[in-house]
Amino acid sequence: MSLLIVLRGNSGSGKSTLAQALQRELGAVWIEQDYFRRTVLGEVGNYSPLTIELIEQTVALTLSHDRTVIADGMFNARKYSASFNTLRGAHAGHSLFYAYDLTLADTLRRHATRPRKQASFGEQDMRGWYHGWDPLNGIEEQRISAHESLGEAMARILDDVRNL
Repeated sequence: MSLLIVLRGNSGSGKSTLAQALQRELGAVWIEQDYFRRTVLGEVGNYSPLTIELIEQTVALTLSHDRTVIADGMFNARKYSASFNTLRGAHAGHSLFYAYDLTLADTLRRHATRPRKQASFGEQDMRGWYHGWDPLNGIEEQRISAHESLGEAMARILDDVRNL
């Protein structure tokens, strides 16, 4: 049966690193918001309705083929809550939602450990993108704190998956 795992958080929080680790462990399909926005659609700046629809349709198609999906991105709550509520209700499998709850200082500290990403964007960009805790409407999300290591967050999610 298909499983949807959504990882949300500010830029630099660690969501893509966690998504890649979970993908390897679960044999899942990884749908990364930034890849769809920047690489597939060539977009910069604000979220377009096309990005939201493309991600929603790709997740839905993948789930309909009985695959586990890990979706990761900032996924602005105002723009993505409806899509995730639709996805959660439209497939027969389980859905698990997690969001990093980090301060700007935490995200900047984590970003400083990624030289390749630092070359693409810096502190000023991150300050502009940062939105703090931004919960999805109508969906309970499990918080991932700054005190949780990658291994701890991964173990918790894998435990949640095993206990479904």
